[in-house]
Amino acid sequence: VIGEPVNDHTKVFLPLNGLRPEYEYFITSMLKPLIPSYKEVVPLVQSHETMKLLNGHEEDIQHQSVFYTKIWIQ
Repeated sequence: VIGEPVNDHTKVFLPLNGLRPEYEYFITSMLKPLIPSYKEVVPLVQSHETMKLLNGHEEDIQHQSVFYTKIWIQ
């Protein structure tokens, strides 16, 4: 509904649902019981991306997704 605040559960679920397939295990762990808050999930996604980079998965990173993430977090 326009003008109504979005609940935290929805703010977590929608962005996680939009992640690429290689995030499947990460998404599964985030959506288990006791789903983290939106403020908790954003740094967790960033940490996961950093770990992928450190483990040599740079080819999986698309510049558009990095740009979108930067805008999304601000």
